Formats: sequence, C-alpha cells, structure tokens
Amino acid sequence: MREGDRIIIIAVPIALSAGEPHVMTDTRGGLPKAVLEHTGAGAIAAVLESLLTRQRRFPAANAEQLPVRVTQADGAARIVEIPHLVTTRMSLDEPGWVPCYDILPWENHRSETDIEQASYLGAQLMYKTAADATSPDLTPEQLLHRRRMGILFAVNGRTWRPELATERCAILDQAGLPEAGQGSPLAGSLIPECRHWLASALSHLRRPLRSLSMPAELMPDRFTIPQFQAAAEGLLGQALDKQVFRRNAINSGFLEDTGGHSDEVAGRPAKLFRFRIDFTVARSMQTMPLALPLADGLARYETIDLLLKPLGDGPHSDREKTTRNSPPDPGTETDP
Repeated sequence: MREGDRIIIIAVPIALSAGEPHVMTDTRGGLPKAVLEHTGAGAIAAVLESLLTRQRRFPAANAEQLPVRVTQADGAARIVEIPHLVTTRMSLDEPGWVPCYDILPWENHRSETDIEQASYLGAQLMYKTAADATSPDLTPEQLLHRRRMGILFAVNGRTWRPELATERCAILDQAGLPEAGQGSPLAGSLIPECRHWLASALSHLRRPLRSLSMPAELMPDRFTIPQFQAAAEGLLGQALDKQVFRRNAINSGFLEDTGGHSDEVAGRPAKLFRFRIDFTVARSMQTMPLALPLADGLARYETIDLLLKPLGDGPHSDREKTTRNSPPDPGTETDP
C-alpha cells in the first residue's frame, strides 16, 4: 500500500439455509464495508468483526481475501477495495440475508429452466444480431468470442463450469443485458461492484468444492451425506449424481462417522458425519478466524454473573428466563 491510499474493507458473508447459499447485505441493500483507519496485526479482522454484528451466537466464522480492486481518479488518492469472503452460519430470523441466486440467477444451473436461461444468455452474447448466427464469414476474434461465450454459459451441450462465476458476471455487466439485473427486485438493488464481489466469492468457494473440500463452518456440527450433498449442490449451482457423490464424500478423507443417526420422521435414519479434526484445524490455519460480536443488548445476557444469578431476581429476569428456556439455536447441532 502507498501512503495516502484510502483502504476499504468489504465483507461478503456467505451462509447456507437448507442447502441454499445466502449473502448478508447491509441496511442499504449493499455489502457491509468500512474504511480501514489503522493498519497492523489484527486490524482487518477487527473491521470485519465490527461489520458483522450478529443476533445469534455462532461457533465459527472464517475470512478469506478475494482479489483486490484499485481505482484512482485524476489527481486523487488511490482507492483500494479489499473484499473478504466470510463463511459462517445463519439463522432465518436474522435480517439482511438474501439468496445468492436472487442476485445472480444465471449461476443456478440445477434445473432445466435454469440451464435454458444460462444458454439463452450465452446465445445473446454470442450473436449480436440474428444474421450473425448464420453468417459464414467470421474473423478469428469473432470465433474466439463465440467459443468463450459457449464455455462460460454451457451453450450447445458444453459442460457447465461453476467456478467461472466471476467471468460470467463481468461479461454480463459489460454487455449491459437487462437480464443481468432482473433475476428479482433484489438483483437490481446491488450495484455492479457488489454483484462482482458476490460472483468472486462464489468462484472462490466453488473451486475446492470440485474435490468436496467444503468450509467446515458452513455446515452443522453433525450432518448426513444427503445434507452435505444439498450444500455442495447449492454452492456449485449444479446437480450431482447421488451415488457418485456419496462414494466420493466417504472416501474424501474429510469426514468421519459420528456413530449417530439422524432423527428421520419417515424413512430410514441416516448416518451422521462430521469433519475430521485435522481438516478443521487446517482450515482455521489457512483462513482468518473471526469472533463475531452480538448486537447491543444481547451480549450482556451471556455474562457469567447473569448466568449464575437466580431466575426471578432483578429487572431482566423475564428476559433471562426467555433466554435460558428458549430452544437450541437452529443453526447449531446439539447432541441428543
């Protein structure tokens, strides 16, 4: 960094709900961000933690830096934007969480309708006019462009490449296609830079998922193979073969059998798995662990004095009863 640079830290918080990836937005519909006022050890982590105040306490959150964006107007100081993917868990009653595919609908490739939409976008980008589709006279640049669009959007039976989310988003923004901002009313509310950062976060998550390397903090403490597959499919935006996935997951070396079974209402109970401790330790060493603070008015109910204080004593007794007797957090597994 240069002296005088204005450094902005952007958080791209990703979590899963029933296998669907969600991103946390701020009160203005953008992504949480703040200016980095001080440098030094722990400064970026402190900014990220301050941006992500939670309504529930969650076991873990990890941050990974995404590609940096540097801009500079004539005669002005450089603006250095440093986005960070933050993987964590979510609760449905927390505000601000938006399904990722409401913002980037073309990245969801799990149904025939989704596949047709991506192919349609690719075809629009390949051919500027209807005559272009049948024109025999193509320059090498035009041929290269068509091939690139075909690969990015899986046109004409090509294989879907989920890890190319960043490139797809950039192409759509450059082309100015209306579909790029009309997946839902929420899609248009994010400025192009925010969509680009979300696409970059998805690309970052999807690359290691090809070998089933899932961020442990996205999953419950214990989970079934079908739950693991739903999470992988949700992040990839791609359906996976059930038998092949199960075999690869069990043989991946990332998981271990807990010896427990899920409480299925109907059907056969499924085995419960968890990530191996060496995998989770390696994950924490490769990322930036965060301790996300609770919102004002919530943390004080978790102090040791109040936890040891008899119920019914003091002005907060009703709230303490509610806090103690409330059911377990839906985002956290508990042993039976």
